[in-house]
Amino acid sequence: MTRSEENTGASSVIACEFVIGVTGHRDLVEADHHKLRDDIAKALEKIAANFDHLPVRLVTGLAEGADTLAAEVALEMGLHVSAVLPMPRKFYEQDFEGAALTRFKELADDERVDCFEIPLAEENEGRDQLSSEDRVVQYEMLMDFLTRRSNVLMALWDGLMLEQKGGTSDVISTYLSGRARYQNPVFLPSGDIQFEDCGEIAIWIKTRRVQNPDHILTDVPAYLVSDASGSSFQEMSDCPQGFLNRWAGFEAFAQDRFSDISADLPVWPLAEDGELGGSAQAKAINREFLRADQLAMGNQKNSDGLFMAFGFIAGAMGLFFLVYAKLAALEIFLVLYVALFLVGYILFRISAARHWLGKHLSYRALAETMRVQFFLLVSGAGAGFSVRRVMSLTSVDRFQHFEWLPDAARCMEPVTYEDHKPSPERMQAVHDHWIDDQSQYFAKKLHQLHDRHKRLEVIKAALLLGSVAGAVALILFKYEMKKSGFVGFSVKTWLVFLMGLLPLWLAVWELYQGKMAMRELIWQYANQRRYFTAAKDQMAACTTQEAKQRIVSDLAERALAEIYLWSAHRYHREHEPPAAG
Repeated sequence: MTRSEENTGASSVIACEFVIGVTGHRDLVEADHHKLRDDIAKALEKIAANFDHLPVRLVTGLAEGADTLAAEVALEMGLHVSAVLPMPRKFYEQDFEGAALTRFKELADDERVDCFEIPLAEENEGRDQLSSEDRVVQYEMLMDFLTRRSNVLMALWDGLMLEQKGGTSDVISTYLSGRARYQNPVFLPSGDIQFEDCGEIAIWIKTRRVQNPDHILTDVPAYLVSDASGSSFQEMSDCPQGFLNRWAGFEAFAQDRFSDISADLPVWPLAEDGELGGSAQAKAINREFLRADQLAMGNQKNSDGLFMAFGFIAGAMGLFFLVYAKLAALEIFLVLYVALFLVGYILFRISAARHWLGKHLSYRALAETMRVQFFLLVSGAGAGFSVRRVMSLTSVDRFQHFEWLPDAARCMEPVTYEDHKPSPERMQAVHDHWIDDQSQYFAKKLHQLHDRHKRLEVIKAALLLGSVAGAVALILFKYEMKKSGFVGFSVKTWLVFLMGLLPLWLAVWELYQGKMAMRELIWQYANQRRYFTAAKDQMAACTTQEAKQRIVSDLAERALAEIYLWSAHRYHREHEPPAAG
C-alpha cells in the first residue's frame, strides 16, 4: 500500500502523518482576508518544507472564518485536509447561514476533504435539537481531539485570553499546557528566552476580529511555545531548534515507514479482523503497529548481528595473538590481528552511520506505545490518558533518535473515545489478547533468560575450577608436562595457551552480554510480568466495567514507563549521557 493510499482514505484519521490543527475566530475582519491568506500560506510552506516523506495534513473544524480560510489555502497548496465536525452534520449546519452555509457545504462535500463527524456525547444522545450548552459539550470534544492529535497548532487569534469553553483561547491554552496538566498556563511577556525544555508549540497568526478591530497585525507569524511543565508559555519570533530536531526525527522515521525496509519480516497483529470490535480506528492502529514492529525487528537483527560480530572479532583477535605469543611467532597472525581490527572499525562506522541500535530501541518503544494505545482505544480507557506525559516523566524523549516519539504517538489518537463504550465481551477480549497474553509472554521470556543465565554460571564455575586445576598442575607437574607433547608443542605450552584463551573468550562473552543489556532485560521482563499478572488478578476480582477500565489505564502507564526506562538505560550503554557531551 502506498503512502497516499494509506493516508488519504476517509475511513480513519489515524495515520502516519504530520497534522497541523487549526483554531481561530469566526468573525475575522473581511478586509484582512487577503493578508491572512498570505500569512497562512507562509506558515504552511515553512512547516511543509521540513518533510519530504512525511505527509502533511491540515485538520480543521471547518467553522466560519479562520477554519474555512485555512482549509481553502491548504487545498490551494495541494495539502491533505481533514474536516472534523464537532457534531453530526445535520446539527452542525445550524451554526451557519447564508453564504457561510453554502461555503461550508461546498468544502464538506469536496472530494479533496476527508470529513469526520464527532458523535453526540452520551448526555446528548437521542436528541433532535441541541441547546447552546449541549453544543459547548460538542465543541469541547473537538478541542479535545485537536489538542491530542495536532503536531503543531495554527491559531488565528487576537491575543485575548477569554473564559469561553471550547473557544480559540481555550484551545490554545489547553494545547500548550499539555492537556491533562495545567489548564490555564501563564502567558509570559514576548521574548526569545529559551526554555531549557519546551513543551508544545503553536503558530500564532495575529488577527483582528469584528468585535476587536483595533488589534495590530504583524507581517510575520509568531510562535507560542510552552515550557515542559505546561505552566507557562511565551511568544517567540523563531521556531526553537528543539522542535526542528523533533520533526527531523519524525521525517527520518517516515522515510523508513514508507520504504520496503524489513517489509518481508513476519509480524503478528494485535487482533485479527473482526476481533475487539474491528473499528476503522483500531484497524489503523493495528496497521501502524505491524509496520513499526517490522522496523524494530529489522534494526534489532542488524544491531544484534553487529554486536555478535564484534564478539567474534574480539575472540578471534585474542586467539591469533595468543597463537603468535605462545605457539608460533609468525607474521601472518599479526596480519590477521590487524585485519580483524580494521574490519571491526569499519563495522563500527557503518553502525554509527545507520543508527541500528538507536532505531531498534526507538522503533520498539513506538511499537509498544501503539500496542498500549490500541488496547486503550478498544477498552474505552484512553480518555484522559496521555502517552506524551509518560514520555515526559521518563525523559525518554530527551535522547537522540527518541525525540520524535511524542509526535509519532499523536498519530494514534482517535477522533473521540465517546463511541467506544466497552461491552463485557470486548473487555474480556482485551484481557485475553493483551493482559493474559503479555503476562504469559513475559513469564516465558523470563524463564528462558534465567535458564540461559544459569548455564553461563555453570560454564564460569567450570572455567574457574579448570583454571585453578591448571595452575596447580603447572606447579606440581611442569617438568613432566615439558617432556610430553602434542603436535610439536609441549603439554605445558598447550595448557598455558588454553588457560589464556578460555578466560579471554569468557570475558568477551561477558562483554557481549553486557552490550546486550541482559541484566536490564531480565529486570524489565520481571517488572512487566509482575504488572500484567497483578492486572490479570485485579480484572478477575472486579465486577464493573469502570473498575476494569481503571485497571487497563493504570497498566498502560506502568507498562509504557517500563519500556521507556529500559530503552533509556539500554541506550546509555552505547552513548554518553546528555551532560557528558
